[in-house]
Amino acid sequence: MEEELNSLWIEVEILTGTKYLKRKIPPDVSDHFSDETNQVIRNLKDLNQRINNRRDVRLLSRMQQELRNDGEMSPEMYLWWVNRY
Repeated sequence: MEEELNSLWIEVEILTGTKYLKRKIPPDVSDHFSDETNQVIRNLKDLNQRINNRRDVRLLSRMQQELRNDGEMSPEMYLWWVNRY
């Protein structure tokens, strides 16, 4: 997934003519971009969302395990939970 993500970012950078340094949030679809560029951006957003969903599932599972074992969350899990929800 990471290789596919990197490949899509490179393709978006080539098609938009913009270098994205942080590569955290994909650009928005725009009328200024071609249909091909907008489709690649949509693909990038979809993949990015799938990766984030997998990460959230792992963190939620970890949080539930901590609650089951200790009855309370670690500070890291608590901050994730508060920021997420």
